[in-house]
Amino acid sequence: MSRKQDAKAFMEKAAGYGSVLGLSSITELMRQLDNPQDELQIIHVAGTNGKGSTITFLSNILQRAGYRVGVYTSPAVFDYRERFAINGAWIAEKELWEYLHIVEEACDAVVSQGGTHPTLFEIETALAFLYFAEEKCDYVLLEVGMGGKTDATNVISHSLCSVFTSIGRDHMQFLGENIGDIAKIKAGIIKKGGRGVSIWQESQVEETLSRVATEMGGVMSFAKRSQVTLMQEQTLVFSYKEFSEVRLQMAGTYQLDNAVLALEVVLNLRELGVEIPTEAVYLGMQEAFWPGRMECICHQPWVYLDGAHNLPAAVRLQETIGKNFTNKSITFIIGVLADKEHREMLRLLLPMAAHVVTVTPNNPRAYAAADLAEEIRSFGYDAYGSVSIKDGVSYAMEQSDDVVLAFGSLSYLQECKACVLQWTKEHENV
Repeated sequence: MSRKQDAKAFMEKAAGYGSVLGLSSITELMRQLDNPQDELQIIHVAGTNGKGSTITFLSNILQRAGYRVGVYTSPAVFDYRERFAINGAWIAEKELWEYLHIVEEACDAVVSQGGTHPTLFEIETALAFLYFAEEKCDYVLLEVGMGGKTDATNVISHSLCSVFTSIGRDHMQFLGENIGDIAKIKAGIIKKGGRGVSIWQESQVEETLSRVATEMGGVMSFAKRSQVTLMQEQTLVFSYKEFSEVRLQMAGTYQLDNAVLALEVVLNLRELGVEIPTEAVYLGMQEAFWPGRMECICHQPWVYLDGAHNLPAAVRLQETIGKNFTNKSITFIIGVLADKEHREMLRLLLPMAAHVVTVTPNNPRAYAAADLAEEIRSFGYDAYGSVSIKDGVSYAMEQSDDVVLAFGSLSYLQECKACVLQWTKEHENV
C-alpha cells in the first residue's frame, strides 16, 4: 500500500469509533506527540453559528498584519484539506498523508499502553496541532467541533482569547435542551485567568459566560450592539467603535454580527500586545471570503449557497431573504440531516419560497429527499423530491428566473455547486 492508501484505511477505521466527548483520549494522544499544542498561540472559537465566518475575518486581518496564521475548522465544505490551512493555503496532500502516519503511530502507542483508540476528530485535531507547530505559525485560529468543555480542541492548556459567536439551540442530544446548559458547556473553553470575548447574546447566555469567566478568574467582554452603525445593508458597510466605514464582500445580514465580533477580538488582542495596524483590519475585513455562506455562484439565474443547517441559522437566513430578495421569485433547494430541527426551519422559511426542491445530502444522517418533500406537503406547500442532487439542481434551475437558494447541511453544497456550474455550462448558449 502507498502512504496515501495506508492513511485512508486508517481514517476509515477511526471513523468507526464514532463521536466521543471527553479529553482523556486526546490528552494521551497529544502526550505521545510531545504536546505540540503547548507551543502555539491560540484563539479558540466556540458558538452555534458564525464560527467559520468569524475565523475567516480574523485570519485575514492577522495575515494582513504580517503574521503566519494557522486555521483549523470543521466540517469541510468543498475539500477535506481545507480544514488545515496556513495563510489561506490548504495542507498539501503529501503532507496530509505524512502527518496522518505520524498520528497513527501515536494512536498505536496509546492503545498498546491500555488507552482507548482516539476518534477520527481527535486524530484530525492532533494532526492540526502538529502541523501548525511544525510550520511555526504565529497564531492559530481553532474552531470547536461541538460544545466546548469536552470537545477535543479543548485539550489546550492556554489560549490568547476564548471567542464566542452566537449561541443557540443545536446538538441538544449532546449538549442539553436548556440554553443555559448549552452556554455553560461552551463556556468550558475559558481558561484559568483567561480572556473571553463574545458577540451580544441572550441574557441567560451572557450571564452564564460572565459567571464562568469570573469563576475561572478571567475577564469577559461583549461586543456592544449600541456602538454599531449600519450604513449600507445589501453590501455591508458599518462602523464599530473606532473602526469607521468597514466594508465587507461577504453577503448575508448575519455577517454583521460575525464582523463586529472579529473587531472586538482585534481590540482585545491589541490589549494583549498583539500589533495589528488599522489598515490591516480594513483590508482583512474587506477581502474576507468564506465559501458556502451566502456564496453567489451563478448570475443567470442568481444562485446562492448557504450553510443554514439549524434553527438559529434559519432565523438569520430569513432576515437576509427579507432584506435582500424582496419582490424576487425564490426557488429553494433544501437538504437536511434527520437530527436537526428541520420542522421548525420549514415553518419559518417555506412562506418565502415560490418553488421547493428537496435533495438527500451525502451523509449517513441525511433525511431522505422523498421524506422531506412529503413533510413539506404536510405544511400545505408543494415540493419536488429529487432522485439525486443533479436532478434536484436541474429541476430548480429550470423553474427559476430570479433566485435559487440552496441551504441546509454543508455536506451537499460541494456537489450542488458542481451541478449548478455544469448545468450553467450546458445551457449557456441555449
